[in-house]
Amino acid sequence: MKKVLALVLALSMTLGVAGCTGKKDSSADKGNQDKVKIRLLTRMAGTSNQVKIFKDIVKEFENKHPDAMVVDESQGDESSFNNKLKTDLASGTLPNIFRIQGVANLGEYIKSGLLMDMDPILKEDTKWGSGFTEGALSYYQVQGNKGTYAIPMESGLIGVYYNEEIFKQAGIEKFPETWGEFKKAIEKLNAIKIKPIALGAKTTYMAGHLHDQIFYKWMGTEAAKKLGSREMKWTDPEVIKTLGFVKELNDMNAFGKNAAGISDDIVLTEFLQGKAGMIITGPWNIGKFTSEKDTKYTKSIKVAKFPYFEEKPQFKDNDMQILSPYMVSGKLQGKEKEYTIELLKMLTSADAAKRFAEESQFLIPRKDINIDKSKVSELFLKNIELGATSTGIAVDVFDFDPLPSMQDRTRNSIVSMFVGNTPDKAAQEIQTEIDKEK
Repeated sequence: MKKVLALVLALSMTLGVAGCTGKKDSSADKGNQDKVKIRLLTRMAGTSNQVKIFKDIVKEFENKHPDAMVVDESQGDESSFNNKLKTDLASGTLPNIFRIQGVANLGEYIKSGLLMDMDPILKEDTKWGSGFTEGALSYYQVQGNKGTYAIPMESGLIGVYYNEEIFKQAGIEKFPETWGEFKKAIEKLNAIKIKPIALGAKTTYMAGHLHDQIFYKWMGTEAAKKLGSREMKWTDPEVIKTLGFVKELNDMNAFGKNAAGISDDIVLTEFLQGKAGMIITGPWNIGKFTSEKDTKYTKSIKVAKFPYFEEKPQFKDNDMQILSPYMVSGKLQGKEKEYTIELLKMLTSADAAKRFAEESQFLIPRKDINIDKSKVSELFLKNIELGATSTGIAVDVFDFDPLPSMQDRTRNSIVSMFVGNTPDKAAQEIQTEIDKEK
């Protein structure tokens, strides 16, 4: 596959050169060719406030260094991002700053010299380096390798955002803390013909995140590591149970009709319009929840942790949190390396973190941010408060799996239960993906 991708890329480059034959370089082109180029491949794309701040900082860097040019290839769509990254990894032409999902395969990339060890940079600039939370940095300290191989650039609880006004209309006095209470709340929302949970499984991460939450509350975050190390199997009875809970919610009409054919943007709009009682999402959507331009329910939208299982109180505070990195190419040298690190620091400084928090409700995991509470919403502060109580933290279950295909395999198999597949068959599909690699 890697050879194919490399060949495709080489062919496209050849065609590109052929198409330009006979054209003379303009003076502007020659000037750009002489500049230090810094390629970025992040998820910071679109029209959100945090993307605007990101672009402002990049522009500030370019103004500071006229001899540098930032080529921003960031992708907001997950599939587009993953395809671009796969091509870059296969061709060996990694961007200066990028991100790899999960931690299971980082050891392989470290050995290949693709990732820069950030420890020397963190220790050299103690004002910048000592400001990050210890837990966020330690997530990128890979077992068997000395060093820290990413800079965390986003954190926050993946919670359940709910419309308090609609809950009261349905006779739900407070957010359900347990699974049993959760199911009763779903029944009450269905009774008033309000979609209980806004979930568009066509965008598969939404179904994946639902299962992640259930898995951690039923088995704990450490169990995800055991799946990745093969100490546990997806076909183990307790793991199948976690898939069964997803199917149970779907059978209860928790997501309305045809959830498998609806995308995330459509269900988000439904929630903002008061057509759904809940949505499972992260702090990146808080800006919309608190904007009167986006919703009339700004005072009614609240956040809570995903309910825990009465039988498993020990996992009550095992939570899904987002933790996203900036990684730096290990191949950089000279001025290109110097400028890349400077831009990285600008994007993750205490000043940048303060601006991201106050202007876009976006949290960089730094402990030296002096947030003006009058400039942020109660919803944002509540997310931070709830996240601080997590005793176990993980992102997606597949983050700990060494198979890159597990992101698509697990999510697609989970979605298959929305259209008739059984938990046992979904588990077997996932386990077969693992077994065929042995």
